[in-house]
Amino acid sequence: MKIVTADSACSILDKDLMPTNILSTVAIVVDFPYQTPTAVQARDGDYSIKDPTVLVHELRLCEELLDIEPAECVHFDLTLGGTNLLDITDEFLFQLNLSPTGRSVLHAILPDLREIALSIDEKYHAPVLAMGKRSLPVRIAELYASAHGIARAMGIASVLEAEESIYLGLPEKVLASFDEEGKVKVTSEEPMEGSLVAEAPINNGVSVEPFLNPMTRGFQVLKLTKCDA
Repeated sequence: MKIVTADSACSILDKDLMPTNILSTVAIVVDFPYQTPTAVQARDGDYSIKDPTVLVHELRLCEELLDIEPAECVHFDLTLGGTNLLDITDEFLFQLNLSPTGRSVLHAILPDLREIALSIDEKYHAPVLAMGKRSLPVRIAELYASAHGIARAMGIASVLEAEESIYLGLPEKVLASFDEEGKVKVTSEEPMEGSLVAEAPINNGVSVEPFLNPMTRGFQVLKLTKCDA
């Protein structure tokens, strides 16, 4: 079964090492054995960390990718037990164990999500399932969004003044390493996910100093500094 999904990743951190934005969104198609995508579609993101419309952008990117490579279903990055988005109503949201803020946010974006899900269902006969973080394809998309986000952040760092740094936060239990061929390799530290790898070309004019975020366990930070000419 071919699955299309999308996720977003990476944030520039503030002086307190807290996330401020979202740098990258990536949609992928995966098929058995669900390790390496057969198609990848990346977009730069410039969303606030609190902007719920990123979920709408993710689903739109899934629809764009379905134009290129068909799939049997969509795994949507919203954890609601695999419920079909077309079955989610205001009454359904009211029954969920959500905070008033969370319920209000979902209520605000639900019309857009349902519109895109209906379009996907009509054009591609692929249900949009709210699988969220329980989905392996969503995790794979997160790794590819991380690789793309790191590459973008290094491009940003490359035009800073010499010795000026930015701090980039990665998703939970994600580690980045760099090779001599000018690529970043992103791997998962989750159990049974050691074989999942995403790569992206990077700017070689930036030095990278990785460390663990002291404010939040399980998150790697990359200190990116423009190298001297």
